[in-house]
Amino acid sequence: MSIKLAAWLDQPAQGVTVGYFLEGSDEAGQMALMTPLGSQMARVEWQPDSVWLDDGRQRRPFASPEALSEQLFGEALPLQALPWWMQGLPAPGLPHQPTSDGAAFEQVGWRITRPDPASGRIVAERPGSPAQRPVTIRIHPDR
Repeated sequence: MSIKLAAWLDQPAQGVTVGYFLEGSDEAGQMALMTPLGSQMARVEWQPDSVWLDDGRQRRPFASPEALSEQLFGEALPLQALPWWMQGLPAPGLPHQPTSDGAAFEQVGWRITRPDPASGRIVAERPGSPAQRPVTIRIHPDR
């Protein structure tokens, strides 16, 4: 998975590429984040009332998945929707709509596409605005 934050206002562009192992659902689960060489750099765990980040040195609680992503990346990302988006599906309980061409859907300000359905690759893009920077998340499932 790669996350690309575009340059915006006085903030430089940032990017990170991580491997991941995901277990669970949007309700409860865990995601191991791996370096490009395959060693675990952190584990995120969530339940309906808590979110934790364990980086191997300490285990820290966060108020929400979005608060965790804001701390890590400087942007609140829709982490609770990612397990659904990784399957090419809209997250339940959140409004969504298909795009006019039917090749994608939009949810919570993001456009989710499957550029090559056979590969399983997902691209989630949030356009920029005066209030937020553009972000692209590319998910490449391990097959």
